[in-house]
Amino acid sequence: MLAVKLHGHPKPPLGRGAFLIPIIDWKSGRVQVRTWLRWYKRARYLTLVRIPADHPVRFCFTYGPSNFIKQVVWPAEYMPLREWPREYPQAIATWWDAWRLPRPDVELGGLMVYEPRLFLGRKLPESCVKWTKDFRLLYQSRGRSRGGQDPD
Repeated sequence: MLAVKLHGHPKPPLGRGAFLIPIIDWKSGRVQVRTWLRWYKRARYLTLVRIPADHPVRFCFTYGPSNFIKQVVWPAEYMPLREWPREYPQAIATWWDAWRLPRPDVELGGLMVYEPRLFLGRKLPESCVKWTKDFRLLYQSRGRSRGGQDPD
């Protein structure tokens, strides 16, 4: 499984208890990362990691068919990633605008997962880190490619 860590220093804190944003699919993951970026103002770096199937983790999130009442999933135990019920990653992957689907039991807001978190049960090995980016540099280079003038 892939996950994203938002952090303020170049080296990501990936020890026991660190939380990451689980990326089940990029469609919902992109929305969830952008939402976290709005709330977490100290974040400057974005790190992509791969969580091994035998690594102990716990999923924490709220979800449901309403913007008002959600189901809370906040377990205390850490288990290897492969042992978690398949419903948890499925709930996280549910697209945020699921209310557009033709289902009468879904209210406005859809089956959105609110603030999904994956907590690490022990330190993640350095070999699991795919890359770390300063996302402000990504936005600057993106603006130049849309017709902005180079200072040279």
